[in-house]
Amino acid sequence: MSSNLRLILIYTLLAGLLAAVISPLPGTSLLLTGLEVFMVVHLAKVNRIDFSLKAIGFTATTLWGISTILKDTAIELLKFIPGPGWIAGVIVALVFVFFLGALANLYFSK
Repeated sequence: MSSNLRLILIYTLLAGLLAAVISPLPGTSLLLTGLEVFMVVHLAKVNRIDFSLKAIGFTATTLWGISTILKDTAIELLKFIPGPGWIAGVIVALVFVFFLGALANLYFSK
């Protein structure tokens, strides 16, 4: 398994753990966005891409916007269904972080 895939899986597991612990609380999915930004910056460093502070800010803003529209909306709506919604929120967080990491890795590896 490549080191980048291992790194993505670690962040995916962290996101799942974070979502499982804080999912019942509204608005806490913003912490997942912070984890995603950290993962993208980490992948950039592993691939020897120099990110300036401006680029990190742009990445964070872009991820926050996309994340809010897609993931956060889904997670917040799923919280209205107490049991299955909590589990589905964890699954949404896992899938979203994994695919974001895979996409960032594909972009940085070129």
